[in-house]
Amino acid sequence: MTLKILIGLILTLAQLAAMAQTEMPSANALDVGAERARIAREREASELVYAASERDCYSRFAVSDCLSDARKVKRQATDELRRQELVLNDMERQSKAVEALKRIEANIAAQQEQLEKSVPPETQP
Repeated sequence: MTLKILIGLILTLAQLAAMAQTEMPSANALDVGAERARIAREREASELVYAASERDCYSRFAVSDCLSDARKVKRQATDELRRQELVLNDMERQSKAVEALKRIEANIAAQQEQLEKSVPPETQP
């Protein structure tokens, strides 16, 4: 009975791992550190552009409209970078989940082998 449950669990975990791998490219395919550095650089560049826009706005007559437009541009850029960061985090999380599933599968397989070795073969009358 427990052997059937273990085999069912292994098959379910294998299906989950296969689905996780086919839905999104793995975080290993991307250089996560490089992507995070790129996002940080773009965020910094966005801040610099906003600071320059803000300085330019104070030299104009309609300051508040100009500042509002500059904030809107900054917010759009920041939102896009945040979206990219969330996608990257999700991919990394899924990759870690797949690795955890593989470790669990390996542990279950090892336990199953030990169980099969420790149980003597049944003799038929």
